[in-house]
Order: sequence, then structure tokens, then C-alpha cells
Amino acid sequence: MVRTDLRRLGTLLVVGFVAGAAARQYIAYRARSEAQHPRRLVDWAQARAVALRVSQWEQAPIRDQAFRGEQYMRLVKQSEPLIAAYLGVQLPEPINRVYVHDRRAWLEANFTSFEHLFQPIEDLYAQNSARSTVALLLGDLNGKLLGAQMGVLLGFLARRVLGQYDLSLLSPDPAARGALYFVEPNIARVQGMLGLNDEDFRLWIALHEATHAFEFEAYPWVRQHFRDLLQQYFDLLNTQLERLGTSLPQLLIRIVQNWGQNQHWIELLLTPEQRHIFDQLQALMSLVEGYGNHIMNAVGKRLLPSFDQIEQRVAQRQSTKTLFEQIFNRVTGMDLKFAQYQQGEAFVNAVTTARGVAFAARVWERAEHLPTLDEIKNPPLWIARMERS
Repeated sequence: MVRTDLRRLGTLLVVGFVAGAAARQYIAYRARSEAQHPRRLVDWAQARAVALRVSQWEQAPIRDQAFRGEQYMRLVKQSEPLIAAYLGVQLPEPINRVYVHDRRAWLEANFTSFEHLFQPIEDLYAQNSARSTVALLLGDLNGKLLGAQMGVLLGFLARRVLGQYDLSLLSPDPAARGALYFVEPNIARVQGMLGLNDEDFRLWIALHEATHAFEFEAYPWVRQHFRDLLQQYFDLLNTQLERLGTSLPQLLIRIVQNWGQNQHWIELLLTPEQRHIFDQLQALMSLVEGYGNHIMNAVGKRLLPSFDQIEQRVAQRQSTKTLFEQIFNRVTGMDLKFAQYQQGEAFVNAVTTARGVAFAARVWERAEHLPTLDEIKNPPLWIARMERS
């Protein structure tokens, strides 16, 4: 019996030795391979393939693209002087980068932006995974998994988005200007579903997107401030990744401590330092989107005969989401984004009603005048601070 046990032990030791040697050889091979071809956090080829399938772009072609291109350019040109008069500011150059996209073209434009946006995270991942045996053994599995998740997210958005201002956030050229995208198949589908006027509905969208051009191009410091906040966030993320092995217990403790405080699941994961930057980004995006809605409403009411009809039917559509959409929005954090937009618009409306358009426009004077999240939720706090400055 003892001899049998010893034989078993000897066999196990031999198998363990062989397995360990094989693992070391594989890890050494992966390390050499990584040195020549660094692993990507996201497999973007996988993301593209999944996104195109989810978007169902073949089923949504653009009708009369040349006509629509001329129409959107005309509507943007019509919007510019109206927004300039309302804000009391001029663009350094007229908006001339206006594109009419189908879902596939929108995806390609955004994949380019997302790859640039993720580059700092990719660099951090490459640095830290090179030191991780687990990361080497997992190989490309994580990249493909994240690529598939990214593809589902962007593919779903490609079926929903109507317009977008791409602010060229991470362009190396500080003078780079943004571009306006109009996803015509989605716009045509919503217009038909809601029975809205062709020209009015597209002008309503153009007003909103053109306002974003003013926010980032008439006030150039906003773009740089946004970049600085992102860089600070990436720097903190780098520290967290470097300590991933030792900080996991702290992460679990942080989730438990924050649980039950009516926070989104994304917020539960943040360190206090990350939360500080995250709150600033949230406040800025709330203001950007809320101001867009405010101007779209303020100018649109005077300009569009069917404005009230558009607002009513769009609001009704947004309030009737399927269970899948509700779950998707919660998991991806889109519900947090929608809540931000509503809070931002309520803030701008409240300040404008209380102190006028010129006073509200002080948010764009410099970074110190930007509202905090608490001030977005409680506009009198920001008003009082501005009156003291």
C-alpha cells in the first residue's frame, strides 16, 4: 500500500514537473511573442465584426444621400446664426464638416475615435499584463471577449443614434475641429414612426448638434479641460492596474461600503480620487448635453411650427423602452448618461429663468465657473457662487 502510494506520488511529481516545464515554456514563448506583437486589451477586429452584425446596417440604407447631404448642410448653416445670437458668441470658423452616415459609416467613424480614446488604457494594459503570468496564460481570450462586448454596445447604439458631434478629443492638433454626423436611416425611421415633419425634425436635431460645436469651438478651453480630466483619470487607472493584485480586497470593501447609497454600479468601483475626477466629467457632460437641449428648445420654439409635436412624441418614445433596453441601459451605464442630460437641462433652464441667458452663459467663461455635480442638482448653489465671484 505504501509502495503504491509512493508510485502515485512519484507519478504526480513527474506529471507536475512536466506540466510546470510546459507552462514555463509557454509563458516564455508568450513573453517573446508579446515583445514582438503586444497584446491589445480590445480585439478591435472582433468588435467591428460584432458591431456590424448587431447594427443590421444592410437593412437601413440611405435614401437620396446627395439630397440629404445638401439638406443637413443647409440646416446647420441656418442654425449657426440663431445659436450665435442666443449665446452672444461667434464661431472662429463656420461649421463645414457635416456628414450624412448610414450605420456602418457611423460605426467606422466611432471605432477610429474609440481606438484613439482607448490607447492610453491599451498602453497601461500592455505594461501591466507583461508582468502577469495569468494575463500571459489567458492569451487573446480577454481581448476577444472585450471586443465582442464593445461590438454589442456600439452595434446597438448604431441602431439608435440620430446625430452626433465628434469633437476630435484626442487629436494631436490642438486646433482640430469637430464634425457633425447625421445617421439618416435612423432619423428617417423615427420620423416615420412618430409622423413628424421631414424638415422640422431634421432642423430640431441640427440645432442640438450644432450647439455642441459652439460649446467646444467658440470656447476652446473646454476641449482642453476635457482632455486634462481624462488624462488625470487614466493616470489614476494606471496606479490601480499596477496594484491590481493587492488592491482586490480594497475593491471589495469599497463596493460593500458604497452599497445601498443609491449609486450606479459603475460608481461603486471607484476610488475616492477616481470619484472626484468622475464627478467632474459627469458634471461637464451634463452641462454640455443639457445646454444643447436648452438651446434646441429655446430657439426651436420660435423657429419650428411643429416644435411642441416633436417634443411630445419624442418624449413619449423615450419613455416606452422595452425590458431589454432597460437592462441594456443599466448594464452599460447608459441610464446614468440619460439622467445626466436631464439634470443638465434642468440646471440651465433654472439658471436662465432666475438670472437670464447672459448669466447662464458664464459657465463657458473658464473652468472655475463650471458647475459641480451638487450645483447641477441644486442650481441656486451655483448662482450664489457666481454672484460672489
